[in-house]
Amino acid sequence: MRTKLAVLLCLCAGLASAQEFVTAKGRLSDDDFYRLVACAAPPGGECQKPLVRWRAADAKDLTVGTIFVDDGFPPRLRAQIEDGLDRAIGLLNAADAKVSLRRAEPSEKPNIKVLFFDIPEGARISGTGIEALDGVEIGLATMTISWRNNRTLTDCYISSSNSAPMSEVYSGMLEELTQCMGLWTDIGGSYYESRSIFSETSNSRTRLGEQDLMALRRHYP
Repeated sequence: MRTKLAVLLCLCAGLASAQEFVTAKGRLSDDDFYRLVACAAPPGGECQKPLVRWRAADAKDLTVGTIFVDDGFPPRLRAQIEDGLDRAIGLLNAADAKVSLRRAEPSEKPNIKVLFFDIPEGARISGTGIEALDGVEIGLATMTISWRNNRTLTDCYISSSNSAPMSEVYSGMLEELTQCMGLWTDIGGSYYESRSIFSETSNSRTRLGEQDLMALRRHYP
């Protein structure tokens, strides 16, 4: 999905832009596919991003919750996104990986925080007081993560602009939530447009592909 991706380097200064996608020329081996989506390694090459994941104790009970909604955000689009998130939670829970997600209770601080901004794609997020978000250029949706020095995740933010097409929401939310697991690089190239949720140029899939499932299970064995 063509979204903006930003990363907060936890316990370090400021923000760093991540490698958003790596191009694949045809089908990749499972090893190359996993390393591409997990650490932006080109086929046969070295990682370009840190390999990060939730701690095992956190992965057993990851919570997803909305923490901010702009007053002017389109209600129908918000309802579609919330439905897309619920659907994505169910698909990830059915993936047979050692990860389990649920909606956060009102009294809980969610691990995965969802925000709705009444701004168009390309505008900059401001005024949240969240270091990981303020100043970030928003895409149709924007995924931002933070991690500890030992590369275990602490937070994931999914920020939605008011520009997301309704027809692409289910695919987009499944991709964003999957990338919150630490599989945070898109795949360029035509081969994976109909085969992977990580496709950079297509939002046609609404379910995890064969190699998507493999990568999630390998990340959380």
